[in-house]
Amino acid sequence: MTLLAYIARRTVYLIIVLFLVAVLNFVLFEYVPMAVIGLGPTFFVPYHSPQQALHGDQYSKQVVVEFGLNQPWPVRFEKYIINIFTGNFGYCISAGCGHRTVWSILAQYAPNSILLLGVSTTLAVIIGSLMGVISASRRGKFVDLSSLSVSIFAFSVPSFWIGLILLYFFAIQYHWFPPSLSYATLGGGSTPIPVGSLQYIQAYLWAATLPIIVLTLISYGAFQLIMRNTITDVMTEDYILMARAKGLSERKVLYKHAFRNALLPVVTVVALAFGGILGGAIITETIFSFQGIGWATLNFIYVDDYPVLQGAFFLIAVMTVFANFIADIAYGFLDPRISY
Repeated sequence: MTLLAYIARRTVYLIIVLFLVAVLNFVLFEYVPMAVIGLGPTFFVPYHSPQQALHGDQYSKQVVVEFGLNQPWPVRFEKYIINIFTGNFGYCISAGCGHRTVWSILAQYAPNSILLLGVSTTLAVIIGSLMGVISASRRGKFVDLSSLSVSIFAFSVPSFWIGLILLYFFAIQYHWFPPSLSYATLGGGSTPIPVGSLQYIQAYLWAATLPIIVLTLISYGAFQLIMRNTITDVMTEDYILMARAKGLSERKVLYKHAFRNALLPVVTVVALAFGGILGGAIITETIFSFQGIGWATLNFIYVDDYPVLQGAFFLIAVMTVFANFIADIAYGFLDPRISY
């Protein structure tokens, strides 16, 4: 099988998985308790079935008709599949959201999560991989043992604990960083900083520093452990012995031969990490009040806004599926044996 045929087969698997994800997303919200919501002017009136909602107030009846909840489930499923694969996630139904589309809400919070998770994941991959190579090359020595102890500690400690410690000392006690994104963009007062100005960008990045540090600390240890263990196994292979017998320096053996072959298992972990970027970091974003997708998802769960949650869950799943797809393609280039 050629590499092109391998990519085509993985593409077919991708389509099948996306369809199954869409079906699961439909079933999850179809049978969740109180999934049918009648929205009053300022409060929620929950109904356990469309029949109960149809006997409710006039606004609830309009919601049921507009969402097609008075139709049989095959009709609703058909409309759902068509809408979700054409990018039509509907609009929010919670009070105070202004009847906005789900896309506009996700687009508002996604950049914050992409910044936090994108930068922290990139730093975690780079730092973790380099530390893993260094640990493997000095296995059993002080550098190896000390770096492993730090990475295991950072990986094991809950993110909310690290976040609260950094927030207390660096934001509350010493005021080196702003305690929240909104506080930073207000300039510490009541006058908002003009969006897009240099001062706003500086305040925005300054507010993102602490959550990025937290997310990097809790993530890099996994990459270090994987890289270290993989290189340790690779260094026992016959081709490494052959490279040393040819007189190659230990640095060339480590980085040219061992490192590339050790990348295979790391690629999957990296792809999954980047695939979860759009999902946000609920705990970290909530602690630092950094309004990303994770923070928004938690808040929309509180108000039972199912269209927004359905759209967010589907996009997170799509990102994860595509990340796996990219990892499979990367495998084909890193390991020529996969193309056969």
